[in-house]
Amino acid sequence: MKKILLLILLFPFALISQVTANDAFLYVCDDDNNGFSTFDLTMTEAEILAGQTINGYDLTYHETLVGAENGTNAIVNVMSYQNTSPYHQVIYARLESYQTGEFANSSIDLYVNLTPEANPYVGIVHCSTDGVSSTFDLTISETTILGSQNPVDFEIFYFETLADAEAFVNQIVTPQNFTNYMNPQTVYVRVENANTACWNITSFDIAVIGCEDDEDGDLVENQYEDVDNTSNEGRNSDFNSADGNLANDDTDGDGIPNYLDNDDDDDAVLTADEDYNNNGDPTDDDTNNNGIPDYLETEVTLAVNDFERANFSMFPNPATNFVKFRLDNALVIEEAKIYAIDGSLVKIFSEKQLSTNSVNISELMSGVYFIQFKSGKSTIAKKLIVR
Repeated sequence: MKKILLLILLFPFALISQVTANDAFLYVCDDDNNGFSTFDLTMTEAEILAGQTINGYDLTYHETLVGAENGTNAIVNVMSYQNTSPYHQVIYARLESYQTGEFANSSIDLYVNLTPEANPYVGIVHCSTDGVSSTFDLTISETTILGSQNPVDFEIFYFETLADAEAFVNQIVTPQNFTNYMNPQTVYVRVENANTACWNITSFDIAVIGCEDDEDGDLVENQYEDVDNTSNEGRNSDFNSADGNLANDDTDGDGIPNYLDNDDDDDAVLTADEDYNNNGDPTDDDTNNNGIPDYLETEVTLAVNDFERANFSMFPNPATNFVKFRLDNALVIEEAKIYAIDGSLVKIFSEKQLSTNSVNISELMSGVYFIQFKSGKSTIAKKLIVR
Protein backbone atom coordinates (compact mmCIF):
# COMPACT_ATOMS: atom_id res chain seq x y z
CA MET A 1 0.00 0.00 0.00
CA LYS A 2 2.85 2.38 0.85
CA LYS A 3 4.49 1.69 -2.54
CA ILE A 4 1.27 2.60 -4.41
CA LEU A 5 0.90 5.87 -2.49
CA LEU A 6 4.54 6.67 -3.13
CA LEU A 7 4.05 6.18 -6.89
CA ILE A 8 1.06 8.51 -6.88
CA LEU A 9 3.04 11.15 -4.98
CA LEU A 10 6.01 10.81 -7.32
CA PHE A 11 4.03 11.01 -10.57
CA PRO A 12 1.06 13.33 -9.97
CA PHE A 13 1.59 15.30 -13.18
CA ALA A 14 1.51 12.19 -15.34
CA LEU A 15 -1.93 11.33 -13.97
CA ILE A 16 -3.31 14.86 -14.22
CA SER A 17 -2.06 15.50 -17.76
CA GLN A 18 -3.62 12.35 -19.21
CA VAL A 19 -5.39 13.29 -22.47
CA THR A 20 -8.83 11.90 -23.39
CA ALA A 21 -10.79 12.43 -26.57
CA ASN A 22 -14.41 11.35 -26.95
CA ASP A 23 -16.05 10.10 -30.12
CA ALA A 24 -18.39 12.55 -31.88
CA PHE A 25 -21.10 12.74 -34.53
CA LEU A 26 -22.10 15.33 -37.13
CA TYR A 27 -25.28 15.41 -39.21
CA VAL A 28 -26.05 17.65 -42.18
CA CYS A 29 -28.94 17.81 -44.63
CA ASP A 30 -28.10 17.28 -48.28
CA ASP A 31 -29.45 19.99 -50.58
CA ASP A 32 -29.18 17.96 -53.78
CA ASN A 33 -29.42 14.49 -52.21
CA ASN A 34 -26.25 13.18 -53.84
CA GLY A 35 -24.76 12.00 -50.54
CA PHE A 36 -22.10 14.72 -50.33
CA SER A 37 -22.15 17.93 -48.32
CA THR A 38 -20.01 20.38 -46.35
CA PHE A 39 -19.23 19.95 -42.65
CA ASP A 40 -17.92 22.37 -40.04
CA LEU A 41 -15.72 19.97 -38.07
CA THR A 42 -15.18 22.51 -35.31
CA MET A 43 -18.76 21.84 -34.23
CA THR A 44 -17.48 18.59 -32.66
CA GLU A 45 -14.95 20.34 -30.43
CA ALA A 46 -17.04 20.40 -27.24
CA GLU A 47 -18.09 16.77 -27.68
CA ILE A 48 -14.48 15.62 -28.19
CA LEU A 49 -13.16 17.60 -25.20
CA ALA A 50 -16.00 16.48 -22.91
CA GLY A 51 -15.44 19.20 -20.33
CA GLN A 52 -11.73 19.71 -20.91
CA THR A 53 -10.64 23.21 -21.91
CA ILE A 54 -9.15 23.60 -25.38
CA ASN A 55 -6.40 25.82 -23.94
CA GLY A 56 -3.18 23.84 -23.88
CA TYR A 57 -4.31 21.37 -26.54
CA ASP A 58 -3.95 21.09 -30.28
CA LEU A 59 -7.02 19.55 -31.93
CA THR A 60 -6.59 18.32 -35.49
CA TYR A 61 -8.75 16.24 -37.83
CA HIS A 62 -7.60 13.45 -40.15
CA GLU A 63 -9.20 11.28 -42.80
CA THR A 64 -7.39 8.14 -41.54
CA LEU A 65 -6.61 6.68 -38.15
CA VAL A 66 -2.95 6.35 -39.15
CA GLY A 67 -2.82 10.05 -39.89
CA ALA A 68 -4.37 10.85 -36.52
CA GLU A 69 -1.94 8.61 -34.65
CA ASN A 70 1.09 10.01 -36.44
CA GLY A 71 -0.15 13.59 -36.48
CA THR A 72 0.19 13.79 -40.26
CA ASN A 73 -1.99 14.92 -43.18
CA ALA A 74 -4.32 16.99 -41.04
CA ILE A 75 -7.47 18.28 -42.74
CA VAL A 76 -6.91 21.94 -43.63
CA ASN A 77 -10.42 23.26 -44.31
CA VAL A 78 -11.93 22.15 -41.02
CA MET A 79 -14.83 24.60 -41.26
CA SER A 80 -15.80 23.54 -44.79
CA TYR A 81 -14.83 19.90 -45.10
CA GLN A 82 -16.51 17.93 -47.86
CA ASN A 83 -16.97 14.25 -47.24
CA THR A 84 -15.39 11.86 -49.74
CA SER A 85 -17.64 8.85 -49.04
CA PRO A 86 -21.36 9.37 -49.68
CA TYR A 87 -23.90 9.52 -46.86
CA HIS A 88 -21.63 8.17 -44.07
CA GLN A 89 -17.94 8.64 -43.46
CA VAL A 90 -15.69 8.16 -40.43
CA ILE A 91 -12.81 10.57 -39.83
CA TYR A 92 -10.53 10.89 -36.80
CA ALA A 93 -9.53 13.56 -34.30
CA ARG A 94 -6.18 13.96 -32.57
CA LEU A 95 -6.11 15.88 -29.28
CA GLU A 96 -2.51 16.62 -28.25
CA SER A 97 -1.19 18.34 -25.13
CA TYR A 98 1.21 21.20 -25.86
CA GLN A 99 2.90 20.64 -22.48
CA THR A 100 3.52 16.91 -22.46
CA GLY A 101 3.07 15.86 -26.09
CA GLU A 102 0.57 13.24 -24.96
CA PHE A 103 -2.33 12.72 -27.35
CA ALA A 104 -5.53 10.76 -27.74
CA ASN A 105 -7.52 9.81 -30.83
CA SER A 106 -11.25 9.56 -31.36
CA SER A 107 -13.57 8.87 -34.27
CA ILE A 108 -16.11 11.23 -35.80
CA ASP A 109 -19.08 9.86 -37.75
CA LEU A 110 -20.22 12.19 -40.53
CA TYR A 111 -23.79 11.60 -41.73
CA VAL A 112 -25.35 13.19 -44.81
CA ASN A 113 -29.13 12.97 -44.49
CA LEU A 114 -31.53 13.34 -47.39
CA THR A 115 -33.53 16.53 -47.73
CA PRO A 116 -37.24 15.64 -48.07
CA GLU A 117 -39.04 15.99 -51.35
CA ALA A 118 -41.52 18.84 -51.45
CA ASN A 119 -43.33 18.36 -54.74
CA PRO A 120 -45.27 21.31 -56.18
CA TYR A 121 -49.06 21.25 -55.87
CA VAL A 122 -51.39 22.65 -58.52
CA GLY A 123 -53.11 24.91 -55.98
CA ILE A 124 -56.66 25.32 -54.75
CA VAL A 125 -59.32 27.45 -56.46
CA HIS A 126 -62.77 27.75 -54.91
CA CYS A 127 -65.79 29.47 -56.30
CA SER A 128 -68.01 31.50 -53.99
CA THR A 129 -70.92 33.91 -54.22
CA ASP A 130 -68.76 36.98 -53.64
CA GLY A 131 -65.73 35.63 -55.52
CA VAL A 132 -63.46 37.03 -52.82
CA SER A 133 -63.06 34.69 -49.84
CA SER A 134 -63.54 31.07 -48.91
CA THR A 135 -62.40 28.53 -46.33
CA PHE A 136 -59.74 26.12 -47.54
CA ASP A 137 -58.49 22.74 -46.44
CA LEU A 138 -54.81 23.18 -47.22
CA THR A 139 -54.02 19.59 -46.26
CA ILE A 140 -55.53 18.19 -49.47
CA SER A 141 -52.15 19.05 -51.00
CA GLU A 142 -50.18 16.63 -48.84
CA THR A 143 -50.45 13.46 -50.92
CA THR A 144 -49.02 15.28 -53.93
CA ILE A 145 -46.36 17.15 -51.93
CA LEU A 146 -45.05 13.98 -50.25
CA GLY A 147 -45.19 11.87 -53.39
CA SER A 148 -43.83 8.37 -52.73
CA GLN A 149 -42.39 9.29 -49.32
CA ASN A 150 -43.84 7.49 -46.29
CA PRO A 151 -46.09 10.00 -44.48
CA VAL A 152 -45.24 8.33 -41.15
CA ASP A 153 -41.72 9.76 -41.39
CA PHE A 154 -42.70 13.35 -42.11
CA GLU A 155 -44.43 16.34 -40.57
CA ILE A 156 -46.02 19.06 -42.67
CA PHE A 157 -46.47 22.67 -41.58
CA TYR A 158 -48.12 25.64 -43.32
CA PHE A 159 -47.11 29.31 -43.28
CA GLU A 160 -48.25 32.60 -44.75
CA THR A 161 -44.74 33.81 -45.67
CA LEU A 162 -41.54 32.20 -46.90
CA ALA A 163 -39.57 33.87 -44.10
CA ASP A 164 -41.82 32.26 -41.47
CA ALA A 165 -41.49 28.86 -43.14
CA GLU A 166 -37.70 29.10 -43.14
CA ALA A 167 -37.54 30.35 -39.54
CA PHE A 168 -40.23 27.88 -38.44
CA VAL A 169 -42.38 30.52 -36.73
CA ASN A 170 -46.03 31.65 -36.95
CA GLN A 171 -47.29 28.46 -38.53
CA ILE A 172 -50.94 28.23 -39.58
CA VAL A 173 -52.55 26.46 -36.64
CA THR A 174 -55.63 25.09 -38.40
CA PRO A 175 -54.64 24.35 -42.02
CA GLN A 176 -57.81 22.28 -42.49
CA ASN A 177 -59.86 25.43 -41.93
CA PHE A 178 -57.98 28.42 -43.37
CA THR A 179 -59.74 31.51 -44.69
CA ASN A 180 -57.83 33.58 -47.22
CA TYR A 181 -57.36 37.30 -46.58
CA MET A 182 -55.82 38.01 -50.02
CA ASN A 183 -57.01 36.81 -53.39
CA PRO A 184 -55.02 35.08 -54.71
CA GLN A 185 -52.81 34.16 -51.76
CA THR A 186 -49.63 32.08 -51.60
CA VAL A 187 -49.28 29.40 -48.93
CA TYR A 188 -45.85 28.03 -47.99
CA VAL A 189 -45.46 24.39 -46.96
CA ARG A 190 -42.57 23.06 -44.88
CA VAL A 191 -41.95 19.30 -45.09
CA GLU A 192 -39.78 18.04 -42.24
CA ASN A 193 -38.33 14.59 -41.67
CA ALA A 194 -39.29 13.61 -38.13
CA ASN A 195 -36.19 11.42 -37.78
CA THR A 196 -33.48 13.72 -39.12
CA ALA A 197 -35.05 17.20 -38.80
CA CYS A 198 -34.09 17.89 -42.43
CA TRP A 199 -36.69 20.04 -44.19
CA ASN A 200 -37.73 21.47 -47.52
CA ILE A 201 -40.22 24.11 -48.62
CA THR A 202 -42.70 24.36 -51.46
CA SER A 203 -45.65 26.66 -52.07
CA PHE A 204 -48.96 26.86 -53.87
CA ASP A 205 -51.61 29.48 -54.51
CA ILE A 206 -55.17 29.57 -53.25
CA ALA A 207 -57.76 31.72 -55.00
CA VAL A 208 -61.49 32.44 -55.11
CA ILE A 209 -63.60 33.19 -58.19
CA GLY A 210 -67.31 33.81 -58.69
CA CYS A 211 -69.38 30.66 -59.03
CA GLU A 212 -71.70 32.08 -61.67
CA ASP A 213 -68.92 33.73 -63.68
CA ASP A 214 -67.47 32.18 -66.84
CA GLU A 215 -63.73 32.80 -66.79
CA ASP A 216 -62.96 31.23 -70.17
CA GLY A 217 -66.14 32.25 -72.00
CA ASP A 218 -67.07 28.68 -72.95
CA LEU A 219 -70.74 28.87 -71.81
CA VAL A 220 -69.92 26.77 -68.73
CA GLU A 221 -70.12 28.65 -65.42
CA ASN A 222 -67.12 28.32 -63.12
CA GLN A 223 -69.05 26.21 -60.62
CA TYR A 224 -69.68 23.57 -63.29
CA GLU A 225 -66.06 23.46 -64.45
CA ASP A 226 -65.38 21.42 -61.30
CA VAL A 227 -66.24 18.21 -63.12
CA ASP A 228 -65.48 16.04 -60.09
CA ASN A 229 -67.85 17.96 -57.77
CA THR A 230 -71.02 16.00 -56.93
CA SER A 231 -72.79 19.12 -55.66
CA ASN A 232 -73.73 19.97 -59.24
CA GLU A 233 -76.90 17.88 -59.45
CA GLY A 234 -78.21 17.50 -62.95
CA ARG A 235 -74.83 18.30 -64.43
CA ASN A 236 -73.73 14.82 -65.49
CA SER A 237 -73.40 13.72 -61.87
CA ASP A 238 -72.95 10.08 -62.89
CA PHE A 239 -69.18 10.57 -63.35
CA ASN A 240 -68.68 12.98 -60.47
CA SER A 241 -66.79 12.39 -57.23
CA ALA A 242 -66.62 15.11 -54.57
CA ASP A 243 -63.70 17.51 -54.72
CA GLY A 244 -64.54 21.22 -54.80
CA ASN A 245 -61.17 22.36 -56.18
CA LEU A 246 -61.27 23.97 -59.62
CA ALA A 247 -57.47 24.06 -59.94
CA ASN A 248 -57.06 20.29 -60.32
CA ASP A 249 -59.67 19.80 -63.05
CA ASP A 250 -57.66 19.44 -66.25
CA THR A 251 -59.54 16.99 -68.43
CA ASP A 252 -57.17 17.12 -71.39
CA GLY A 253 -53.96 17.25 -69.34
CA ASP A 254 -52.62 20.36 -71.10
CA GLY A 255 -51.69 22.11 -67.85
CA ILE A 256 -54.62 24.54 -68.06
CA PRO A 257 -57.47 23.96 -65.59
CA ASN A 258 -60.89 23.57 -67.16
CA TYR A 259 -62.21 26.86 -65.81
CA LEU A 260 -59.52 28.68 -67.86
CA ASP A 261 -59.57 26.32 -70.86
CA ASN A 262 -62.23 26.87 -73.51
CA ASP A 263 -61.42 23.49 -75.07
CA ASP A 264 -61.49 21.14 -72.09
CA ASP A 265 -60.89 17.94 -74.05
CA ASP A 266 -58.30 19.36 -76.46
CA ASP A 267 -60.15 18.03 -79.49
CA ALA A 268 -59.67 21.33 -81.39
CA VAL A 269 -63.36 22.16 -80.92
CA LEU A 270 -64.23 24.95 -78.53
CA THR A 271 -66.44 23.94 -75.63
CA ALA A 272 -69.01 26.54 -76.70
CA ASP A 273 -69.13 24.92 -80.15
CA GLU A 274 -69.93 21.53 -78.61
CA ASP A 275 -73.36 22.77 -77.58
CA TYR A 276 -74.85 20.56 -80.27
CA ASN A 277 -78.46 20.94 -79.07
CA ASN A 278 -78.06 24.74 -79.17
CA ASN A 279 -79.58 25.39 -75.77
CA GLY A 280 -76.66 27.51 -74.54
CA ASP A 281 -75.39 24.73 -72.25
CA PRO A 282 -72.61 22.38 -73.44
CA THR A 283 -72.80 20.34 -70.24
CA ASP A 284 -75.95 18.45 -71.31
CA ASP A 285 -74.68 17.36 -74.76
CA ASP A 286 -73.81 13.68 -74.86
CA THR A 287 -74.20 12.57 -78.47
CA ASN A 288 -72.78 9.06 -77.94
CA ASN A 289 -74.76 8.49 -74.72
CA ASN A 290 -71.79 7.28 -72.69
CA GLY A 291 -72.49 9.51 -69.69
CA ILE A 292 -69.67 11.96 -70.47
CA PRO A 293 -70.47 15.39 -71.94
CA ASP A 294 -69.12 15.88 -75.45
CA TYR A 295 -67.00 18.83 -74.40
CA LEU A 296 -65.05 16.60 -71.99
CA GLU A 297 -64.12 13.79 -74.40
CA THR A 298 -62.23 13.65 -77.66
CA GLU A 299 -64.38 10.89 -79.16
CA VAL A 300 -66.90 13.49 -80.31
CA THR A 301 -65.29 15.98 -82.69
CA LEU A 302 -67.37 17.80 -85.28
CA ALA A 303 -64.90 20.52 -86.30
CA VAL A 304 -61.18 21.22 -86.66
CA ASN A 305 -59.45 24.11 -84.94
CA ASP A 306 -57.42 26.32 -87.27
CA PHE A 307 -54.57 26.40 -84.77
CA GLU A 308 -54.17 22.63 -85.05
CA ARG A 309 -53.92 22.86 -88.83
CA ALA A 310 -51.32 25.61 -88.42
CA ASN A 311 -49.10 23.50 -86.14
CA PHE A 312 -49.06 26.36 -83.66
CA SER A 313 -46.10 26.55 -81.25
CA MET A 314 -44.96 29.03 -78.58
CA PHE A 315 -41.42 29.58 -77.29
CA PRO A 316 -39.44 30.06 -75.09
CA ASN A 317 -41.35 28.77 -72.10
CA PRO A 318 -40.39 29.62 -69.35
CA ALA A 319 -39.74 33.14 -70.63
CA THR A 320 -38.51 36.46 -69.26
CA ASN A 321 -39.09 39.35 -71.67
CA PHE A 322 -40.70 38.10 -74.87
CA VAL A 323 -42.70 35.06 -76.00
CA LYS A 324 -42.65 34.18 -79.68
CA PHE A 325 -45.12 32.03 -81.56
CA ARG A 326 -44.94 30.24 -84.87
CA LEU A 327 -47.54 29.03 -87.35
CA ASP A 328 -46.93 26.93 -90.45
CA ASN A 329 -49.61 28.59 -92.58
CA ALA A 330 -51.11 32.03 -93.16
CA LEU A 331 -53.30 31.99 -90.04
CA VAL A 332 -53.60 35.50 -88.59
CA ILE A 333 -53.83 35.88 -84.82
CA GLU A 334 -56.32 38.64 -84.08
CA GLU A 335 -55.98 38.85 -80.32
CA ALA A 336 -54.07 37.44 -77.37
CA LYS A 337 -55.05 37.56 -73.70
CA ILE A 338 -52.96 36.72 -70.65
CA TYR A 339 -54.70 35.46 -67.51
CA ALA A 340 -53.36 35.02 -63.99
CA ILE A 341 -53.67 31.70 -62.16
CA ASP A 342 -56.86 32.95 -60.47
CA GLY A 343 -58.48 33.62 -63.87
CA SER A 344 -58.17 37.40 -63.77
CA LEU A 345 -57.35 39.09 -67.07
CA VAL A 346 -53.85 40.60 -66.91
CA LYS A 347 -53.13 41.90 -70.41
CA ILE A 348 -54.63 42.06 -73.91
CA PHE A 349 -52.68 42.26 -77.17
CA SER A 350 -54.27 43.54 -80.38
CA GLU A 351 -53.70 42.16 -83.88
CA LYS A 352 -51.33 45.06 -84.56
CA GLN A 353 -49.28 44.28 -81.45
CA LEU A 354 -49.05 40.65 -82.58
CA SER A 355 -47.80 41.43 -86.07
CA THR A 356 -44.23 40.52 -85.10
CA ASN A 357 -45.36 37.08 -83.91
CA SER A 358 -44.27 37.88 -80.36
CA VAL A 359 -45.67 39.36 -77.14
CA ASN A 360 -43.87 41.50 -74.58
CA ILE A 361 -44.17 40.02 -71.07
CA SER A 362 -41.42 42.03 -69.39
CA GLU A 363 -44.00 43.82 -67.20
CA LEU A 364 -45.29 40.58 -65.69
CA MET A 365 -44.15 39.35 -62.28
CA SER A 366 -42.68 35.87 -62.01
CA GLY A 367 -45.31 33.15 -61.84
CA VAL A 368 -47.68 30.93 -63.81
CA TYR A 369 -50.03 32.47 -66.37
CA PHE A 370 -52.25 31.32 -69.22
CA ILE A 371 -52.09 32.94 -72.65
CA GLN A 372 -55.03 32.62 -75.04
CA PHE A 373 -54.73 33.30 -78.78
CA LYS A 374 -57.75 33.96 -81.03
CA SER A 375 -58.13 33.69 -84.79
CA GLY A 376 -61.65 33.92 -86.18
CA LYS A 377 -63.73 31.36 -84.29
CA SER A 378 -60.69 29.39 -83.24
CA THR A 379 -58.77 29.86 -80.02
CA ILE A 380 -55.94 28.09 -78.28
CA ALA A 381 -54.69 28.47 -74.71
CA LYS A 382 -51.19 27.68 -73.43
CA LYS A 383 -49.64 27.69 -69.98
CA LEU A 384 -46.93 30.35 -69.68
CA ILE A 385 -44.25 30.44 -66.97
CA VAL A 386 -42.65 33.85 -66.42
CA ARG A 387 -39.27 34.00 -64.70
